[in-house]
Amino acid sequence: MAAVLDTDILDRRGADSLSSRLAAARSRARRDALAMIKRENLAAPAMTCRIVPVDRIAGAEIELDGVAVHAPGLTGAPGELQAVAAAVCTLGAALEGRISALFTARHRLLALALEDIGNEMLFRLADRSVARIRRKARLDGLESGIEASPGDAGLALDQQASVLALAGSIRIAVSATGTSMLSPVKSLSLLVALGRGLDSRRAPGRCDCCPSRDRCGAK
Repeated sequence: MAAVLDTDILDRRGADSLSSRLAAARSRARRDALAMIKRENLAAPAMTCRIVPVDRIAGAEIELDGVAVHAPGLTGAPGELQAVAAAVCTLGAALEGRISALFTARHRLLALALEDIGNEMLFRLADRSVARIRRKARLDGLESGIEASPGDAGLALDQQASVLALAGSIRIAVSATGTSMLSPVKSLSLLVALGRGLDSRRAPGRCDCCPSRDRCGAK
């Protein structure tokens, strides 16, 4: 009797083998990327933040130390908004330059690993900045409310320059491009509402807007 090949089983085994090899390749690329970051000093983490009292609220616009920010996500939340914290974090320009060079040289897997690790580092740096803000707010007798970055719901991307001005981003050499993107690219800006009886949820968007969200370990 002639043997009959189960092609479904063969296909599954082939797919499992391919998946296993890809996982191993990604793991090696991540190890290589971590070693490269340390060896070449590709990350230069820096942050700056300020807590600024609210001068006036007019609808969705907040005036803070001479800077006007259109932030319906903050003004429309429950509670009394008394101050706003502005923060900017960056890893510097070297990491993004190395990622671009690797893509150009067609070392795609290593470039993607560097991209993912950079995003993880940046988000953790932002979390540290927010934690620092919340600690300082508590010492000042303020509750922490919603957190939002330009481009999130309730804080349009065109507010980027105002957020940078409030945070004093010039101190860490972070600026906004003509399209309100950040330079260096591996940078992040945000606002945190402070006051009384505030909603402490975070505005959606940090991971949703990230190009590496489907494979990043920071989520």
